[in-house]
Amino acid sequence: MKAVVFHEFGNAGVLRVEEHPDPSPGPGEVTVDVTASALNHLDVDVREGVSRFPIELPHTPGVEPVGRIATLGEGVEGWSVGDRVAVYLIATCGRCVYCRTGRESLCTAPDWFVGMGSPGAYAERVICKAAQLIRIPDGVTDVEAAASNIAFGTAWHMLITRARLRAGETVLVSSVGSGIGSAAVQVAKHAGAFVIGTSSRADKLEKATDLGLDVGIDYTTQDVVEEVLRHTDGEGVDVVYEHCGGELFQHGLDSLKKDGRLVVCGAHSGEVVDFDIIPFFRRQLSVIGSFVFDRNELATVFELIARGALKPQVAATFPLEEAAKAMELMESREFFGKIVLTAGGGA
Repeated sequence: MKAVVFHEFGNAGVLRVEEHPDPSPGPGEVTVDVTASALNHLDVDVREGVSRFPIELPHTPGVEPVGRIATLGEGVEGWSVGDRVAVYLIATCGRCVYCRTGRESLCTAPDWFVGMGSPGAYAERVICKAAQLIRIPDGVTDVEAAASNIAFGTAWHMLITRARLRAGETVLVSSVGSGIGSAAVQVAKHAGAFVIGTSSRADKLEKATDLGLDVGIDYTTQDVVEEVLRHTDGEGVDVVYEHCGGELFQHGLDSLKKDGRLVVCGAHSGEVVDFDIIPFFRRQLSVIGSFVFDRNELATVFELIARGALKPQVAATFPLEEAAKAMELMESREFFGKIVLTAGGGA
């Protein structure tokens, strides 16, 4: 099979397409013929060696494989060769208190993390536990499923599960042109919220408006906090959806109304931030951490996509052999939504 591999950390130029043996499933495992796999900024961190995950070289990146079951390992039940599936990115233990109580993203003893502790999705075939499989419903294409996996799974987990967003509340979404940003606009609007969003480009704000964005703020020419307060009669928003870090983290806190909550899942613009604790406790604010999502949440968003309630934003597709070119586009940020690699006729 073909796989995209890097033998040293660095820029997109370290990626190579190589021939590797097909993996064989062990007990309880399956192999999946990958038809589509979305790119993530986490893939860049992995490739550059700054992800804070233990990466052994050589390595194949990619955390969002979608495809069809190719072979079944011993003891696998309930699945058949040819079933169309997405792969949940964590092989959870199923036994710890977090797995038993529906919080599997916090599993204390995961066996592996797709694209971290095992070869990833930038390949024609991947191996995973049968317990990681999620069925893709009719009405959702392979490319849409790949583009939805982390984007909508994360947005749902952050807004609905962690922040407990309610109808009638106001949400501020950072960087609406990103995969998880464009997904968050839709999830928040689906939940009945008034949605304010930021971007560095007018065309991205315009596209987000088509998805339900009520107010767009260009953070390169406008003061985010001032604009938020202007559009909320000086009160601020109920929820901030933050995935950038850096100075945007403090902008988010300053945009909250009293007793508001900021939910955060990433920090590509700065992992260490200044924090003014006095207004934080005097205004009784909350900061809520959020890490990936669980399988039930992803199954929910797949069904909503199948019904047309949510729409994955696919900026571009590239064949597997052009993974380096696809990554360069992702790092340029000159796109809206998600970039997807395809293999084996993925559509």
